[in-house]
Amino acid sequence: MIPCRVRIAAVLLVTLAHGASLMAQERAVFVARVGADTVAVEVMTRTGRTADATLQLRTPPGRVQQLVQLSGDQLVERITTIVRQGAAGETVAMRAELTFAGDSVRSHAEGAAGAAPIPDRTMVIPAGAVPFLNLSGLSLELVLRRARAMGGDTARVPLLITGAPSPYVATVTRLGADSVVVLVAGTTLRAATDSVGRLLGASVAAQRLRIDRLPGDSPLAAWTGTRAAAASYAAPPGAPYTAENVVVATPAGTLAGTLTLPRASSGRRVPAVVLLSGSGPQDRDGAAPTIDDWRPFRELADTLSRRGIAVLRLDDRGIGSSSPAAAGGTMVDEAADVRTVVAWLRARPEIDPARIGLVGHSSGGAVAPMVAADDRDIRALVMIAAPATVGRTISHYQIRSIFAQDTTLPAAKRDSLLGIALRQADSALTAGPAWLRHFASYDPLATARRVCTPTLLLHGETDRQVPVAHARTLSVAMRAAGNRRVTQRTFPRTNHLLVDDPSGNALEYGTLPSLRVVPALRGALADWLARALQAP
Repeated sequence: MIPCRVRIAAVLLVTLAHGASLMAQERAVFVARVGADTVAVEVMTRTGRTADATLQLRTPPGRVQQLVQLSGDQLVERITTIVRQGAAGETVAMRAELTFAGDSVRSHAEGAAGAAPIPDRTMVIPAGAVPFLNLSGLSLELVLRRARAMGGDTARVPLLITGAPSPYVATVTRLGADSVVVLVAGTTLRAATDSVGRLLGASVAAQRLRIDRLPGDSPLAAWTGTRAAAASYAAPPGAPYTAENVVVATPAGTLAGTLTLPRASSGRRVPAVVLLSGSGPQDRDGAAPTIDDWRPFRELADTLSRRGIAVLRLDDRGIGSSSPAAAGGTMVDEAADVRTVVAWLRARPEIDPARIGLVGHSSGGAVAPMVAADDRDIRALVMIAAPATVGRTISHYQIRSIFAQDTTLPAAKRDSLLGIALRQADSALTAGPAWLRHFASYDPLATARRVCTPTLLLHGETDRQVPVAHARTLSVAMRAAGNRRVTQRTFPRTNHLLVDDPSGNALEYGTLPSLRVVPALRGALADWLARALQAP
């Protein structure tokens, strides 16, 4: 028989050991990559019901630290977020604390040193909401653990996303013991988990994004967000044009870009075009973070300037050297920027102010007509892969196309997940950021019908993001409205990126052998603009 004191000591040891296991510190490193390019690294430490994670971002350079306190059923009780700017996180831009209580959250925030005080707020939210930071492995793991705590094969987890006027919902559907699908605003994310809900890895195929969990002692924990030197925007050796980096001042801030100028005889003014990019962050080359080695605007500028046409291409707002976009900006604001840029070009002594054109790709092909419809002095308009319907229709088409092309989803789950994705997309388009709300309801045809400028419509026949039927719809509508100077060209085996692609499957963009703009499209663009912008 065990003496009483020994039994008490044994129980005490077991209790202490159990407490130690609950308080054991767990450390992990989450690495976010687009293709082979690392875009963010997060170092997370978790002890019991508390988690501390620091996310290092490459673009824009900075760090975001999250300190989270959880309840036993994985509800967030308190989260403190510290935003630091600069590659080394040298400047504190904001510190915010959210305290959750049922269906409300109290916010206390402090801005940078010297900034005006931020008043405390209490907001009504869905109970059980999880604060969500893009590219954060911790945020995604909190969603997965909360879904597991809710039970069932499908759980709806409300999300609080900075900048969104109302909460989003993540629908988490279990596919197996260690595999789930997460749908947010119509975007499909696949995640792998372990038996307790830890995030092991995740991917968004449509964005070529992958997040991997690495051991806490991974060398990538020291990653600082540095990358190779920025691409040079200089003209290639022997080019018959110069390349000048410029800054255009607008009422909303500055836009940085490159102006390529043909080498012309003294005193001769040249025609010029402005290139307008599509949605999503792109630099002046048209490079997007989700697609390696795709630089369509650099190629178009080279082709056109070799044909005697000056080309101005710009960093999007908040990208490269351009000023950040104002909160609440829409395509209307983008059009206002273009008007300022056109006025700047007309004042350049090398440019013929009577021979200026606009070339817009994707949503840029919807912004360009906004300017041309009101500025009758625009000499030529080119709309490449431009939309002809409201954004909601395009969003539904893209989601259906992605689900149809994703053969990894079980057939039994595909239809139900598609329905959820479509409903989430509608919610995001209705209650999301201002740009999305405007895009959802904006009718490009109404504006296109007001355009009297000579217009060229270019479209790839395998475009599965904005299908080629949009070009035909635009062409018919513009001609019916009285514009007889509309030319339409379509190109076989050409996708939304304007590159050779027999299928147009957006999930396979990263596997294409070449991301060069098809020569036939570049040639058609240059030939038409050379005629449309020729001197009287």
